[in-house]
Formats: sequence, C-alpha cells, structure tokens
Amino acid sequence: MISIIHTKTKPVEEVKNAFLKLMAQLNYTPSKTKVLLKPNIVDAVKPQTAVITDPKVIGGLILALKDKGVEEFVIGENSGFFSINQKNFQRLIKETGYRKMVDRLKKKHGINVRILNLQFTEFDEYPWIYGTLKLPKICRTHSYINIAKMKTHQMTAVTLSMKNQKGLLLFQDKKNFHLGYDGAGSLHSCIREYAKVIQPEFSIIDSTCALEGTGPVTGPENQTKVRHLNILIAGKDMIELDNAACQIMGVSIEDVQHLPKKKVNLAPGSEPIIPADPPFQKPDSYMKYGNIFLHTSPYGCSNCQMAFSRMFRKIMFTPEYIKKFQNLQQKYPRIDVFIGNTSITEIPNFENPVVFFGKCTKSIAEDLRKNFIPGCPPNHNKAIDVLFNL
Repeated sequence: MISIIHTKTKPVEEVKNAFLKLMAQLNYTPSKTKVLLKPNIVDAVKPQTAVITDPKVIGGLILALKDKGVEEFVIGENSGFFSINQKNFQRLIKETGYRKMVDRLKKKHGINVRILNLQFTEFDEYPWIYGTLKLPKICRTHSYINIAKMKTHQMTAVTLSMKNQKGLLLFQDKKNFHLGYDGAGSLHSCIREYAKVIQPEFSIIDSTCALEGTGPVTGPENQTKVRHLNILIAGKDMIELDNAACQIMGVSIEDVQHLPKKKVNLAPGSEPIIPADPPFQKPDSYMKYGNIFLHTSPYGCSNCQMAFSRMFRKIMFTPEYIKKFQNLQQKYPRIDVFIGNTSITEIPNFENPVVFFGKCTKSIAEDLRKNFIPGCPPNHNKAIDVLFNL
C-alpha cells in the first residue's frame, strides 16, 4: 500500500505535516527510537536541480519523526566519488545544503543530526546470490528509512527507491554491480536481487521536483529537464512504491528491467495517481557535450561518469580550456567517447576520433588501436590532456 500527498518544500513545517499525514495513512511508526535516513546525494549540486533528495524534505521528515518519538537521527550516504575521502564528502554535504539544514535543526529545534559517510563505518555481512555483501551495521541497529529522488536514468530507465539502496554499498561493490560480478549477472539483476537482501522499514520518493531526460545528473544542452510535481510518495514496499512512481512518470514497467510488476494499492486518504502530462522524457543512449558524444555501457559505473563530468566542468570553467575546446570542435565535428566494458560489435565504424575512457575499456581500445584514457576512474586532468592532444 502506498500514499501520495501534495506539499511544497517551504516552510519546512508544511513538509513535516505532510509526512505526519503520510505516516498516519500508512500506519507507520519507526520500530526503534534511532533512525537511519538514506537520501540520494549523488552530486555536489543544489536541490533545485532535482538531482538530489531535497534537504528540506529530509528536514521536514526529521521533525515529523521527532513527533513520533525518535531520539537519534543519522543521515547516511555513500555517493561513490564523493565518499572516497572525507574531504570530498564534506564538500558534498556543504554544497548540497545538507550541512545548512542540519545546523538549522540544531539551532531552531535542538535536534542533533549526524551525517555519516557510509564508506567509512562498521559493516555486517549479508549472503546473497552473488556471494556476500558488506552493508552498514547501522541498518540493523537503527530503523532504516529510504528517501529516493524521482529521476530518469540512462542505464536503468528510472532511479527510484530500489536503486537508491546502492548508496549503502561499498565503493568496490558499486563497481561490481555495474560489472555484473564478472558476467554472473547484470546491473539490473543485481538491483533486483539486492532488494531481497535488505529492505527499509519505510520508503519515500521525493517528487517535489523531479528529473527527466538523460539522468541521473544534470545533462548539458537541455538533455535533462526539471519537472515540478510537488508531491511525496511513500510506502513500506519498495517494489509497489516504484511501480506507482513509474505510473506517475508515464514510464512502462517493461522498460525498467530491475523492477518486477506489482499491483498498486492506495491507502485511505491518499491522493490519486495522476500520470504526468506529457510523460517524462526518456533518456537518450548517449550524452552530448558540444561535439563529444558520450556512450555509457550498462557495465560502466558512475565513477567513470563522474570523472568525465568533472573533466568537462573544468573545461567549461577554465578560460584557457574553453578556447582549446572551441579549437577542438572546429578540428573535429564529432568525437565519440565510450565508458564501460563494451563489445567490438557495439562500436560503429566512425570516421572521427574514438576515445575509450577507463580501465574497463582497455582491451577493446587495444584491439581497435584507438585512443585510451587509463584509470579506475581516470584522473580528470589527465583526461583533459588526452582530449586536447587528439
């Protein structure tokens, strides 16, 4: 059973009241007085980009949970690149507005909230179909609540509550998910099987604003757009919740390989499911950066994607590099870059330069005698050097 409610993100008391209503409709009270909140904080961007779970939504949820008797609050995330070291993680927390939100809760409401980098914590081992997973011990000591963001995704069609659980994984296991454990599975099967290993007590999808197009992060040249829905969706079953979200987005369940189809039941008092009009824009098979066409294999992980994104951001914000990039575009009308383990049959016979990005592409780059940028993930500064020397 799921429930839907309209809300704005300001003032935070309105978000709090929306959550109290959702929890009442779904008869949910945390089983423990300590909670782990797992939002989606995938990139160091502002909440209005619709890339991250809005910190104001988390703030309102904390106030609601306080009224429900919760005494200890932990926000946990492992965002891959930004969780590799604590310096990057603190930058992520500051630039997304999470640090400001936590400070306000302390100052105005006397609520202490701890933000935990889940790459550096204690773990329990969980057996599963592909061996053993290490997951944060706090998932068992605290009531685990999953707060995803409604977004489309280039590799998985959508990223909702089931996929948001990847943020509990260690860095190496994130890679293994994308690599399909050396061919034993796929990213889709890993997400599906993972949902059998650990389940939150309560799941929420922040749909106050949502991302459509070639997500899950902001794409250049209008390849992603923000949709303002002003709703929160919640439930105790991730599969049912994600089915409901897909109905709202206008995304066919058949296009979401990791998501089993399930009937959606609305809680008494819930607002109805109203499909977006028009439906959410689907992701393209590539991301376009000027004259660069970035192709990401289903076996390519977000670490290489983030390294490429950092490379391009540096180019766009460095006057010297902007000029070099303009010259590169004049020299080549098109450059194709490939991320992730890709077979030769998937590589068209391009007349223009082809670049293979990251360790997973090394063998195919050697076979085709094409440009190769090493690293797992590549250093973005070295990648810039390779690009400008084509």
